[in-house]
Amino acid sequence: MSQNNKMWYQKQLRILQTVLREPDVVDYDARAVVRYMEEIRANCIVVNGGGIVDFFRHDLFSANPNPFMTNEDILRDLTEACHEKGIKVVVRVDFRGVDKRIYELRPDWFSVTEKGEPIIRENPFHSPIFAPCYQSTYRNEHAYQFIETLLQRYDIDGIWENAYTQEGICYCKSCSDRYRKEVGKELPRGGEFASPLYDEYRQWKADCVMEHLMDCRNVVKKYGEHKAYAAEIFGLYHDRFKTTGHDLYAIKEHFDFLVTPLFNAGHEPMNGPSTLIKFLKSLAPDKTPVMLFGHLGTNNQLRYVSSASQETKLWMWEAVSAGGSFWNCVFNGQHPGMTYDQRNALLSADVFAYMERHEDLLTRQEAAAEVNVLYSRASNAALGNPDRAKDAYLTHLMGLEQVLNDNHIQYRLLTDDKLSAETLSSAKVLVLANAGCLSDQELELIRNYVRQGGKVIATGETSLRDPDGTPRADYALGDMFGCAYTGIAKDVSQFGYQYVRAAHPLTAGFEQTKMLANWGQMSLVRLTSEAAEAPVTYVPPIFPQPPERSWLRSYETEYPTAIVNRYGQGTSIFFPYGVDRNVWQHGHNDFGQLLINALHMLLDGQVLVSSNAPWSVHLSLNRCGDETGEYIVHAVNTTAAPRRPILRTVPVYDIDIELTLPADEVAEVKLLKGDAELEWSVAEKAPDGHLRLRLHLPQIVEYSGIYIRTR
Repeated sequence: MSQNNKMWYQKQLRILQTVLREPDVVDYDARAVVRYMEEIRANCIVVNGGGIVDFFRHDLFSANPNPFMTNEDILRDLTEACHEKGIKVVVRVDFRGVDKRIYELRPDWFSVTEKGEPIIRENPFHSPIFAPCYQSTYRNEHAYQFIETLLQRYDIDGIWENAYTQEGICYCKSCSDRYRKEVGKELPRGGEFASPLYDEYRQWKADCVMEHLMDCRNVVKKYGEHKAYAAEIFGLYHDRFKTTGHDLYAIKEHFDFLVTPLFNAGHEPMNGPSTLIKFLKSLAPDKTPVMLFGHLGTNNQLRYVSSASQETKLWMWEAVSAGGSFWNCVFNGQHPGMTYDQRNALLSADVFAYMERHEDLLTRQEAAAEVNVLYSRASNAALGNPDRAKDAYLTHLMGLEQVLNDNHIQYRLLTDDKLSAETLSSAKVLVLANAGCLSDQELELIRNYVRQGGKVIATGETSLRDPDGTPRADYALGDMFGCAYTGIAKDVSQFGYQYVRAAHPLTAGFEQTKMLANWGQMSLVRLTSEAAEAPVTYVPPIFPQPPERSWLRSYETEYPTAIVNRYGQGTSIFFPYGVDRNVWQHGHNDFGQLLINALHMLLDGQVLVSSNAPWSVHLSLNRCGDETGEYIVHAVNTTAAPRRPILRTVPVYDIDIELTLPADEVAEVKLLKGDAELEWSVAEKAPDGHLRLRLHLPQIVEYSGIYIRTR
């Protein structure tokens, strides 16, 4: 679909939310807000409508007008001022709570605990609010009427439904009766809500949430397809299914663009925004992926102060490098002139202006990937944990990505709903990072891919569980790995080692050692295939005290820690432990070296991007534009003191980048943004006949973007 035929919400979004408090309605200056939006090049604003507190007057029974309102109508003023400048207006509604006065009118519409007590959200400085049941008339039929009132009264461009889910379980009579009727059981009670006891309820709850989203979307779309409906979707780094029944794979169908919060104060990896956008692009390729960031970078505990400016700026460039759009929450109040902390008020201006100037190229980006990294929803559900020390899924992905980014290897995140013979064949290598919970269909797709010449790297428990997380007796992909599980797992978190048995492409760089680090949970396996090789093996723990007894009679065992196996026409490399997780959680260089050796071995040394740039410069090669052969190279410089947050970047100099592209000649190369003149030349053809393009950047301070057109 061309850009001209798309709805506004299917194009690049540079959204501003000013996060209004009740007093901000006083002397609201819509023209000043729009002037600020023009200054930072925002093209959409999210403004409070109502629910908990109403920012306009209406006659519904739940009316709770902002106590500071007099004759103001900020929705009318702002919509008129924005539309004069071509800026879209989305109104935020929030039906998760009401004041006690409204609760008393219909207490049967509200959530109750297992003991029958109302669920209350406390605020020590204001009156508590009572939580309506997510299935109640208040959050459904009444909410739809509220939204229709807004759409009828104001020429707004969309509705943002905040907090449409509800954590935990509601024991109100309405929920009890409906669950009994539809499931044939009483609501579960006792224990931890995250436990399997609530799995059936959780799925039922998710179905109810989907019903609400479909109904709410239909209400909005009654007023035209150009009216947008959206809400936050928590996923990847912040999976909420276990607490709310919030299923990314299902809810994506109901929203016109996808927004996921990602705040840098949690110190997720610096490539986190790029990963997030790749995830959303795989999940819904036809919808604009949006990262929500800003003052909540202080993790919602310090809303009134700015997050670290330099790190937040790099956070934005990382999202741009994957083709992302933005939802900017950098301050509270009307506009910077009316707020306390103005330090980040203009932070996005440079990034937004760049995005606007090159909108056609930056919006339509897809990773030029040589590696597919599978995201397994079932594995994350079974093995993931918000506590990174206990997590056994995302930390595997994070460590793997660190190795890929350090070595400038281009990859895409492939969500499991897009797993097919076609998507698998689109890259040279598939990586299964502790993908423990694979279905029969997924297993056969992967096997066929390798049989026909595909290449796979797998780690940890990959295929050792059923889709629901139940352990299997052996690896379902054991035939492909060339090994069998002994049923014994060792914890080598202390005194763990591996033994280098022989020179091999997998042990490159280890010529001066026979011993490597090991750590974490280690599954003991035995080879079952004559085509399998085991260049590295398990070493039993070597206790360091007393030092005189710190030795073993033999350091070599029959249990491999790295297996290379020919399977059909293809190759698999399997590490029966968390080598990728160890990169992130442990940090010893042996783990990263093993992974990069495996990648280089399966890529046959032929990579799309090679560079002398340090690991702290993240290089992304993306296809873009309308024509075949258009590319953008992004260079994000995160070089800084070894601390987080990043307060100041250190410029890097004389960066050489070589690209290997499927083309005959270069038609155009230009610097879209950078700190110094770009130099380029064409080198001899690669062995596969592809063109080699050499780029030289004398300096990168923060970010450089380079456009290339080939034919």
